[in-house]
Amino acid sequence: MLSGGCGISRKSELMRLQKQKEVAARYDAEHWMERRDIARDIVRHYGKDRNDLVLDILTMAARDPHPAVRIEAVWGFARLPSALSLPTITKAALEDGNDNVRWYALKALRSLNDPSSAGTYARCLGSGDWLIREEAIKGICALDDAVIREKLVPSIVKAINDPNATVMLAALQGVKIKDDRIYPTIAEKLRTASEYNYSQIEASLAALNGYRLDPKTKEKVINLLVHNNQRIRVLALRVLKKDSILIKSR
Repeated sequence: MLSGGCGISRKSELMRLQKQKEVAARYDAEHWMERRDIARDIVRHYGKDRNDLVLDILTMAARDPHPAVRIEAVWGFARLPSALSLPTITKAALEDGNDNVRWYALKALRSLNDPSSAGTYARCLGSGDWLIREEAIKGICALDDAVIREKLVPSIVKAINDPNATVMLAALQGVKIKDDRIYPTIAEKLRTASEYNYSQIEASLAALNGYRLDPKTKEKVINLLVHNNQRIRVLALRVLKKDSILIKSR
């Protein structure tokens, strides 16, 4: 029985390697759509060993002249062990000449959630493309609290102050740690939000929940208890209740 099982396993492995070779042999296709599909398909034939061919194809795809092929290469690498994939994905996020490729590379890095990507996210917050900055702050907020406290608090403050509202909201909605270096920026966003900027008010209140409030911010939150939006009233009440608990616990 054992011998039969080994035979089946061996046959399956040989079939996998054969499929791998067949897919790789087609990579020289002239049309970019074919090369994109090959970069997608080759990862299905990645096994525990003898995977140089898969890595070679993905490496070529990562250098392909067409952005869609490079994007597929990024996603392909993201499906492999992170030790193999991180260098290539990081290079794409930082250096690719196409902003779409860089954006997808940042999404791929977020799926791996490796602390070594902290510096990459911080650098990408300097991009002129707000979509890249948005994805970078999402990646930062997904990292462990310890990594964020040690390296990325200034990046979170920078993202909250971003001139693009979508990036700012992503930062306010994503930040989970409570840190005195971040609090003043969150409080300012609440105090300066217009009465009808519901998104900024809600995101700021959610981010403030769990902080001890300074007098000016507390006054602003109290005033929001009679806001015409029910969700804002509820969030304001939660912030005040948490503040009261923190005061009593001192």
